[in-house]
Amino acid sequence: MRLIGREKIHHLKGAGEQIDKWALNWTSEVMSAHWKLPVDVITQFPKASVKDDVFFIFPVGGNKWTIHVLVAFSQGIALITDLKANY
Repeated sequence: MRLIGREKIHHLKGAGEQIDKWALNWTSEVMSAHWKLPVDVITQFPKASVKDDVFFIFPVGGNKWTIHVLVAFSQGIALITDLKANY
C-alpha cells in the first residue's frame, strides 16, 4: 500500500521505546501490505476496528493513541487522516 500522511505519526516519536518500535513496525507492515478488501486489514491487524468498509482505527500498541486511516483499496492507497489521543 502507498501510505500517505506518515508525518502525522511523527507526533508519537519520543513517547517511549515501545511506541517508537510499534510505529516503525506498523508503518513498514502497512507499506508492504496488499489489501484488496476490509477483511484483509482486519486479518493483518485484528485489534483494528472498521467503519463503512474504508475507514480503519488502529490502536497504538498498548497506548492511549489511535491512528485513523482511510483506505482506497482499488488504488492501493492508505491515507492517515488523524492521530488521536484517547484519554
